[in-house]
Amino acid sequence: MPRVMFPGGWAAAARHAGAEPLWTGRARPYDESTLRRVAARLDDQGASEHVAAVLRRQVDRAVRAGDDEVIGYTDMFDQPYYTKKLAHAGPVGRLGNRLLAGTYFGLTTVRLPAGPTLFVHLSWHKPASPLRDALEDLLDDEQRLRWWHRHVRLHVWDRGANGDAVLAWAWAMELPYLTIGRAHADLWRFHAPTRRNALGLPIVVRPDRRLDGDANDGPWEVVVPADAKDPEERRGIRFRAGVELSEAELSALNALYKSRWPSMENEIKALQSRGFARNRTRRLELTTRRGADGQMGRLREREQALRSKLREARERPVSGANFARLVGAARKVVAACAAQTKLTREETLKHARPAGGAERLGKWLHLLGHNALTLALHRSMEPEVRAMDAATAFDLLLDRPSLTCIEERRMTMWVDALAGAADRRRQAALIEVFNQLKLRSRGRAVVIRLRERAAKKVS
Repeated sequence: MPRVMFPGGWAAAARHAGAEPLWTGRARPYDESTLRRVAARLDDQGASEHVAAVLRRQVDRAVRAGDDEVIGYTDMFDQPYYTKKLAHAGPVGRLGNRLLAGTYFGLTTVRLPAGPTLFVHLSWHKPASPLRDALEDLLDDEQRLRWWHRHVRLHVWDRGANGDAVLAWAWAMELPYLTIGRAHADLWRFHAPTRRNALGLPIVVRPDRRLDGDANDGPWEVVVPADAKDPEERRGIRFRAGVELSEAELSALNALYKSRWPSMENEIKALQSRGFARNRTRRLELTTRRGADGQMGRLREREQALRSKLREARERPVSGANFARLVGAARKVVAACAAQTKLTREETLKHARPAGGAERLGKWLHLLGHNALTLALHRSMEPEVRAMDAATAFDLLLDRPSLTCIEERRMTMWVDALAGAADRRRQAALIEVFNQLKLRSRGRAVVIRLRERAAKKVS
């Protein structure tokens, strides 16, 4: 776990693993090549699926302890890598949307009411994969889908999945989605709004006509003022929702959607600060691009639909008109098969990183450790500690040098105290959080103490 939450690579993490023998019992830390090889073997044996199941149980316990519905968020995280081989590329948002070879990861979080935000799912995708791929991977398991229906009040995602086809699929899956619409709105056009806010600005809730919505059953399109605090506001923002929103949610709908930033974007940045974006495997394989995969899927769906029509035509009574329909349907089936063959023959194969290996296992372990740290910090009575991110916790304690005294039943870690009074106070509060966890290592209780450094003598 400390190796995968190190901001550097495998080799740098091995150089900074001085405390590793305390819980392994070995005379020296493992070499980075050994960990890389063993992690790849463990992933092949199903260790990643096991860690993913542990993480979901961790989140389920936290959600059930809150005894209230949560809000889910899904987004894509693009991770570039550099290679001299011909490789598929996709736009990397944090690098100015430059087209680079990379891997896309779908990440899903849940925000507990009056609690922390926890990661619940990770998926691996080709470059330039749409957000729908991450949503489908999240819900392709029947047990996860039932859990989502039971515990998630609202599922928020950005404009990357606000098209009609995606939302029609989400509505068919009974997802309580909330996303932003494609166009803005002028508030002066709405002469009969559904309701008005405290400043008299109109709020409109109406059926989503693009999805054949119903006023009572949904889905809905919602128009709210862009700035709800400006009485002169004339611009509106469109949202598309698959769940009926309460009065309080409608009044603060813009802020509710923007909760994506602290509950997803900032959480991804916290992961990046601890090395989540490091490329820990170098294996590449030749494959097709994501666009060709989508085109092939649509052609296969068209072929299946045409074959269904062909079977229906065969069951009708024999007639000249029916024979003509049979011939026409057969020609269309042949054309669809030919289009698939042509696409397969003409598609250029390029390199991409296959899912799996030490990278996948490392990322699942990172999410598990990040969630555990987040839950531990939230148990503190100090507001400053509850608001800490992973980078701050490591700066104050987990990355600090320490002297460890090993006794028969206890292991005492003396951590160097920081110089500033405010930092030392936060450091002490953080140590109290970890001591309350009652950690153990090799049968010994782990206790953390602050070690005050002696003041330098002034001549």
